Amino acid sequence: MQADKVGTAAVPCVVISLARERSGPLLRDARRTQLLPPVVNSWGTPQAYGELLTQPRPLAVMDVPDEGCPQELAHRVGILRRLAPVTVLAPDTTCPAALLEAGATNVLTRSMPIEELAARLAADQRWAARGPHALRSRQRHPLPPHLLPRQASQRVLLRLVLADPGPWCCHDMTRLLGPADQPLTRAALRARMPRLEPHLGRLGLTLRRTGGWGRFSYTVLPASGLGTAPMQAA
Repeated sequence: MQADKVGTAAVPCVVISLARERSGPLLRDARRTQLLPPVVNSWGTPQAYGELLTQPRPLAVMDVPDEGCPQELAHRVGILRRLAPVTVLAPDTTCPAALLEAGATNVLTRSMPIEELAARLAADQRWAARGPHALRSRQRHPLPPHLLPRQASQRVLLRLVLADPGPWCCHDMTRLLGPADQPLTRAALRARMPRLEPHLGRLGLTLRRTGGWGRFSYTVLPASGLGTAPMQAA
């Protein structure tokens, strides 16, 4: 993406659609204006989060093509903003208040003229380039290749738990890692997480799971001096 007219280098946009097959018309127009990258990612795919977790100071653009998309939009914004600032492209009937309260940088109407949409997204890019989230993004250090899992989904999961030191609730992770219309099951999440332990161990870290069967959280902690045992399988 090109630099904007005021001279601030544009941050990369990562487009994540809740219904990729219905995002086409608007995003084709946007690409013709060099507004958005050529790739549109589906919610829940390793490619989408891999881009957010490796690009410098990215802006996540969450596309909601129509009212038929999965709901819980505010929850999705709240999860995604842990990885990057979020701008939502939404139908005219969407009330922006809940999305802004959940942490969205902006909520843009998909039906606005493409020139106006471009100008508003450029403003969001300028904010992302110099806002508070940019500092945290600059502090992300790439992991040496030999410390990364071979499987793409596990590489993304490792980067995910390292991207934000706060606890990751199981409900957030199953929503983030599953497709838009179907969260990942908690059983599948419980099976995936212990596989990170060898990779975290090489970084001097471990994974702690707290909470009960119905609601639990994962936190990455230093392995040395840990007062309690590491995460155990359910």
